[in-house]
Amino acid sequence: MNNAEYTAGSGPFEARYLAFLETIANLRPSLHRYCSRMTGSVLDGEDVVQDALFEAYRKLDQYDDSRPLKPWLFRIAHNRCIDFLRRRGVRVEAETAALSPDSVEPAEPAVLDLGRAIEHLVTSLPPKERACVLLKDVFDYTLEEIAELVESTVVASRLRSTAADQN
Repeated sequence: MNNAEYTAGSGPFEARYLAFLETIANLRPSLHRYCSRMTGSVLDGEDVVQDALFEAYRKLDQYDDSRPLKPWLFRIAHNRCIDFLRRRGVRVEAETAALSPDSVEPAEPAVLDLGRAIEHLVTSLPPKERACVLLKDVFDYTLEEIAELVESTVVASRLRSTAADQN
C-alpha cells in the first residue's frame, strides 16, 4: 500500500490515519515537553515520544473513535514514561551495585537558581506525582483529566474533597 492511496481517499483506515497524522503534528511538541520533563532529559523524552507514537499507530485499529485522541495519546506517552523510569531505576541500581567501594560521588552544588531548584524538586518526585504536577501546572489539565490519565484514585479523592470544601 502506498501513500497515494491514503491521500486519494481510498483505503480502509484513511480517515483514521489522516486524523492521527494531523493530531500528532499538533500534539508532538506538548508530548515531547511532557516526556522530557517526566524523564528529566530532552533526548530521553524524544525517545519516549517516538516509542509512544509508534505504539499508538500500531494500536490505531483498537482506538475507540467515540473518545478524543489527545488523552489516548497522552496516556500511552505517560505509560511509556513510567516504563522508562522503572527501567532506568533498575539500571541505576545495577550500576550503583557495580561501583567499587572507593569511588566518590561528585558533590552537588549547594546553591541552585530558583528555576533549577524547582526542576530538581519536580524530577525528584515519584513518577505518578511528577506526572500530576506537570499535567496540572505546565499543561493546564483539569483534575478530572489528570485522574483519568494517571488512573489515580488519589487525584480523584483530592478532587472530591476540593469539591466538598467548595460546597
